[in-house]
Amino acid sequence: MSKDMSKEWDYRVVRKTTEDGDEWLSVQEVYYDDETGEPMAHTMDLQVDGDTIAGMRTQIQRMLWCLDKEIVAEIQNDVMEDNMEERMLALEMENAEMRDRLTELGDIVKDTPNNMELGGKVRGL
Repeated sequence: MSKDMSKEWDYRVVRKTTEDGDEWLSVQEVYYDDETGEPMAHTMDLQVDGDTIAGMRTQIQRMLWCLDKEIVAEIQNDVMEDNMEERMLALEMENAEMRDRLTELGDIVKDTPNNMELGGKVRGL
């Protein structure tokens, strides 16, 4: 029995409510749970793109069809937020390490009277 690919995802209007209580609607790809058929995830920054005009036209037509379907509430994703926090922490750590290395390099340059000796010291970092 072949799997019905139309049940995996489709374009839908997604309603997002801002912290101020304002509502914003956008067309996104909505992905469905295999077992329940309920929306479980959606894109956040969908754009129309493709390698042919015909392909882009098909994508836009499917987006237009979604305007006649029920609006889907924005799906909150803790994994995405956790990954963003982890990435921010990793970048902060990387920046701190780079600052330490630059400080160390600056100290070596100041302490080396002859630039010829500098190459070996820098390569040793």
